Amino acid sequence: MIKMMELRKIAGDNIDEVIALDVEENQKEFILETTNLRCFADAHMLNADGIPATPLAIYANNTMVGFLMYIYDTLDHESFENEAFYGKKAYFIWHNMIDKNHQGKGFGKLAFEKMLIDIDTMPNGEADYVALFYHKSNVIAKTLYASFGFVDTGIIQDNSILAVKNLKGK
Repeated sequence: MIKMMELRKIAGDNIDEVIALDVEENQKEFILETTNLRCFADAHMLNADGIPATPLAIYANNTMVGFLMYIYDTLDHESFENEAFYGKKAYFIWHNMIDKNHQGKGFGKLAFEKMLIDIDTMPNGEADYVALFYHKSNVIAKTLYASFGFVDTGIIQDNSILAVKNLKGK
């Protein structure tokens, strides 16, 4: 039973544990080359370039169970040009994973909800949307994201589907 779910900053005392988190073999295709270490390095580079990146460790009952990261940027990729969200500020969910030893316990849904509550406070600035990509064959992710109001856009990049949630309720 989950008594307490927390998202914590990653620091010297927990970075090794974040790097050691892993998914099941049959889930590796869903994250491709996106390891937790690579995400953490990306966060460092994005922050250095002025794009706020927030990598967070997921804790349930004081045990690290996963890792997530979101950034704050403009949705201006050329494949978005004909979309209502093109050129708008958004929080982009860069990475979201639960360790293979902790899956199936509801941690992913609770952590995702906690992250969206954090994003609703607009910690890095105002935004109209939250966006993310998920692997087109990841039915569990699609179901989870749809349950939080994310809508598939039909945009596919590298076997991943872009889903967007309007934060302004339009």
